[in-house]
Amino acid sequence: MKPKDIKFPYSWKERKPLLQDQILFVPKYYDKHTQWRFPDFADPELFGNTNEVLIEYCSGNGSWIAEKAMQNPDKNWIAVEKKFERVAKIWAKSKNMNLKNFLIVCGDAIEFTKYYLTPQHIIHSAYVNFPDPWPKEKHAKHRLLQGEFLVELSRVIIKGGTVTVVTDDDVYRDQVCDEMLKTPDWYSAFCYPFFTKQWPGYGSSYFEELWRAKGKEIFYLQFSH
Repeated sequence: MKPKDIKFPYSWKERKPLLQDQILFVPKYYDKHTQWRFPDFADPELFGNTNEVLIEYCSGNGSWIAEKAMQNPDKNWIAVEKKFERVAKIWAKSKNMNLKNFLIVCGDAIEFTKYYLTPQHIIHSAYVNFPDPWPKEKHAKHRLLQGEFLVELSRVIIKGGTVTVVTDDDVYRDQVCDEMLKTPDWYSAFCYPFFTKQWPGYGSSYFEELWRAKGKEIFYLQFSH
């Protein structure tokens, strides 16, 4: 399979939530999310089992999560990515790797988490690999790991679960730490300064390889619930 083998399923006027071929399409600028029922994870339309569910936000081209899903067939994996051209690349990888424990969400991270993950949709761990740091202050509202999104993560991740963040940006690294640790819901898995630069076996992604090739440091953060 190639990314070009999948087409976006509807026009702007026809937009609606749609589960098709291991992809959940979450429409933009849509006010009827709650009128559509997202199946339970154990439903045959999704995973068809009660195994642990792990989720990656900002999945990019899907290299990291597809590899994890292949290495861990006893766990279920959800890749969340808002750009369809990237979703198409993830989809092609999942088909070529014959992944059965895999779901792709084409949509906004906050909207999917807020409107589609109910108390029945238990998440054991979340990963955010190289989120956009939006370095300019005028763009600060676009940073994912803050405010409403963290509230929703606290709601859907099981007690004892974790959120892992990987970034090459030291300013954003500290901002994420500040946001996560200013609430009582999360504590760092690492002692001060709350990150590590080495995580053997974590896996690699497009951006991890890109930034390492440019000589940049990579920072791993993990927070427990």
